[in-house]
Amino acid sequence: MGSNDGKLVIFFMLLAITLFFYVSLPFMFRGPAASLFVIHNHDIKGHEVAIEVFDQHNKSIINETYLLEPRGDVSRSRPFSLRFHREKREYIFKVTMDNQITSTAKLEFPNSHAFADIRLYYRDYGDIPYENRESPEIVPIFIEFNEMM
Repeated sequence: MGSNDGKLVIFFMLLAITLFFYVSLPFMFRGPAASLFVIHNHDIKGHEVAIEVFDQHNKSIINETYLLEPRGDVSRSRPFSLRFHREKREYIFKVTMDNQITSTAKLEFPNSHAFADIRLYYRDYGDIPYENRESPEIVPIFIEFNEMM
């Protein structure tokens, strides 16, 4: 084994150690990546929900349909390629409920602990004080950014 072979082995060992720490340190301090999205059905009826997610290059990365039970939830884990990013990324979420109502939102994710929080038949009280909450606005599809703590 020549001197160049030894240098090559040391180089690959250092590269492996660097990659290990690049991936594992954020995990050790903040935990695993969040789901890409969570859907909450606040309605007393079940719904079919189609979700299409586009990346920052307008490329479809997820196109799936879910059947949600009344008052049920479902979450979608992040594709492996999206779990370790450290820079801000934008995603467009197109949500269609029961093939009738569609809502689209562009969300900026600052890191892999951010996720889309999607709510069906959400009661939006806005800034209404608690004592005046007689008839909140009901939003069929509500999409917002959220982050794991």
